[in-house]
Amino acid sequence: MSPRGLALISVLWVLTLLSLIAASFTSTTRTEINLARNQADNARAEALADAGVYNAILGLSSPDSEQAWRPDGTVYAWRFARGEIRVTVWDEGGKIDLNVAPGSMLRDLFVAAGVEGDQASALADAIVDFRDRNRLRQLNGAEDRDYRLAGLPYGAKDAPFETLEELRQVMGMTAELFDRVAPALSVYSRQRLPHEPTAPPLVKAALAKEVLDDTGEDGGDAGAPPARVTPGNLPGADEASDAQEAPADTAPGTVGEPGAATRSRIRIFTIHAEGQIESGAVFAREAVVDLTLAAELPFEILSWKQARRELFEIPQPGG
Repeated sequence: MSPRGLALISVLWVLTLLSLIAASFTSTTRTEINLARNQADNARAEALADAGVYNAILGLSSPDSEQAWRPDGTVYAWRFARGEIRVTVWDEGGKIDLNVAPGSMLRDLFVAAGVEGDQASALADAIVDFRDRNRLRQLNGAEDRDYRLAGLPYGAKDAPFETLEELRQVMGMTAELFDRVAPALSVYSRQRLPHEPTAPPLVKAALAKEVLDDTGEDGGDAGAPPARVTPGNLPGADEASDAQEAPADTAPGTVGEPGAATRSRIRIFTIHAEGQIESGAVFAREAVVDLTLAAELPFEILSWKQARRELFEIPQPGG
């Protein structure tokens, strides 16, 4: 082959190599741009959710009983900063306290959550054994020896629950069941009986079961779940959501009956807030706040974490 032919082949190979390098660089750059955009979208959605939490604290602190936010799961929704915020508030006093609730109430909670009777009794007794300071085993409970026999590297705590997440360590508790019952439980109320007017539906079902057990009569309606907004019934949801056509910011509005619900004497609330921006990105925040007005603080944040998305519909593939 002539020198000119060899030179031509060399040039072609060099061009091919440069093209591959350019394509790889372009792909990497595109990926980094998308990652940066996603991070920015998530940060904006997070800021909206956090704004929802603080707005809920303001609403809960209102001296006007008709304007004060309802701590019974009512959904509050409004548009802000080219995005949308949805918030629910639950009264911790309406939940079942893990540390002081009687075992019978814990059992009825698990039965209301769909657990079979024997398993529900075992879970309730295991919780009592986990939290009490003695080493005496409940009839269907679990103490240190039972944990060791089950191959677990820990035993019963023999002390009060400090967080709901500790419930995951109780023998017999599964991740799926924990997710089901956690919204009905508290470690803050310190009340043996929950405040029924602001109780979550699962707690009302457990209370109705107790009434049925005690009287032999039906406890009545356990309470329907609070209204949940969907993109179809939120005011302004049918309008375009892009930046150019987004509606102006609006004040929080409720979905359901207005007016303040009766509160328990416990001024501690769980606030679940979600922010969604025009691209569809959603961030969920859950905070537990104490509005007891202790010392010089108007409120105290007891818990602050990212939560599961509940108030905005999850897009379906191909939808």
